[in-house]
Amino acid sequence: MKVKKSIVLTAALLFLGSVGCGESFREDAESEIRAEDTAQTEHDVPQQDFPERFEETIDGVVFDMEIRISEEADMENLHTMTATLQQPDIEKVKAVFAEGKTIVDEQKETGSGEDGTEFPCYTADYEDDTFLNISTNLTYSHTPVFEKINGAFRLYSHYNAERYAKDAVLEAGDPEMIFERVLKNIRDAGYQLENAAYDYYALDHETMAEEFMMLDKTGEALSKEGISWGMEDDCYFYTAVQLQEGLPIYFGSQDFPEDEESNRPIQALCSANGLERLDISRLYSFSEPGDAVSLLDLDTIVKTVSKKYTDIIGPSFTVKRAELYKMPVKSADSTYDVKIVWLFEVLETGNDSDTGEKYEYTQYMFVDAVDGTEVLL
Repeated sequence: MKVKKSIVLTAALLFLGSVGCGESFREDAESEIRAEDTAQTEHDVPQQDFPERFEETIDGVVFDMEIRISEEADMENLHTMTATLQQPDIEKVKAVFAEGKTIVDEQKETGSGEDGTEFPCYTADYEDDTFLNISTNLTYSHTPVFEKINGAFRLYSHYNAERYAKDAVLEAGDPEMIFERVLKNIRDAGYQLENAAYDYYALDHETMAEEFMMLDKTGEALSKEGISWGMEDDCYFYTAVQLQEGLPIYFGSQDFPEDEESNRPIQALCSANGLERLDISRLYSFSEPGDAVSLLDLDTIVKTVSKKYTDIIGPSFTVKRAELYKMPVKSADSTYDVKIVWLFEVLETGNDSDTGEKYEYTQYMFVDAVDGTEVLL
């Protein structure tokens, strides 16, 4: 996942801009010394150096894996902490996305979330063809635009995302500046979101015209007649995750652990006209940092992986990727322990016992980077 440094540094720059200019040189010097002392204390915890690749066979398990660590990870300044799930503030969300809009239909209900906690739900359709749904998650959508683009760009059924460029700049505007505005909308809606790492697809109208299809309820393709495409349709589709101490927050859950772009907690569609669609699912609020922690060396970590798969008779296992995340793991009530984990992408290959046909299956394993134990979902 690409990390945009300007977004990561936003909070720090705002803090620097708020410092007064009337302090004496002596106060500055003393402050600098205190900061150095603090930094030395934080850095007393030794950290490992990790390679970019790891290639070895251990007890029959093949490790042919890329090792991914965020460029922004503060590896010498990692801590224990806890987290809670954020829920959108209905009034703040309405102020951002529905100010001045005429309501066509509105529903107010109550839902039940984790641990039986009740929460208010709000759904509304507006005269300008926009839609707002607020519960534990948030969806804002400009329906006609989203439905048209959704017929041409697909991360889900009939996947075709590989047809679109990444890191390209379209006439719709500068992709980084546009995503900065998305983050501002999210924060104005009441979410705590300091830093984020994001990827995006540049959806050009030529490719969308080739890829567009609409299906009826039976799965049959509908006619494309009357649907035209032009430069005004160019847009960006973003997927993003939170960053904490420079590490991405793992976006899966105990019920849905797949490590896929379509599972990321922030997804946004933006055109030259602004935000066309926004989906927010699992964002967390974090406690103050606790104790500093150090990570185990990779040789120790991979032994946990090989031990799990080496005694399974039949299939072969090849580990293709290891990626470092912070993972909120449910502890008590609504609190999560934030573990630093390695996600291992494991390719299982073998022959089906019933049909004899070859198969491939990707699965994920998580290992605590601090104590080396498997993290079970």
